[in-house]
Amino acid sequence: MSLESIVLSNDLKELERLGTFLKSLSQPMGMDERTLFQLNLVCDELVTNIILYGHPPDERGRHAIRIDIEVAGDGWELRLTDRGVPFNPLLKSSPRVDLGMDERGIGGLGIHFVRQVMDDIRYERLNEENVLMMIKRRDQKEGIS
Repeated sequence: MSLESIVLSNDLKELERLGTFLKSLSQPMGMDERTLFQLNLVCDELVTNIILYGHPPDERGRHAIRIDIEVAGDGWELRLTDRGVPFNPLLKSSPRVDLGMDERGIGGLGIHFVRQVMDDIRYERLNEENVLMMIKRRDQKEGIS
């Protein structure tokens, strides 16, 4: 299977369409249920952040978020592209997960989760777009009960 893409508007209602898109690719792209679940959570988190923080609230539904996914080597390559405010999530410091919620403060857990799940993440700002490229390698234990 070659490159597959979806373009979403920056509206939270689009998250359902995103989930349906990923599920439709799971079998043709050879994803097990665990990988599909992880990629769905990663994309959901990142797209939600773009929707909530990438543009002013009065511009909801007026901007595009593109997600490209393809089988690459021993896993899958995902690319999220948006024209929101410049934001490199890799520069965000990891939250102190050893602290309680009151001590830790708000935010950062979603990006921390993305870092934990994905095997490689790179960010670039190209042509006034945020481009986040991620690789998820196939679990070496896949298929073992």
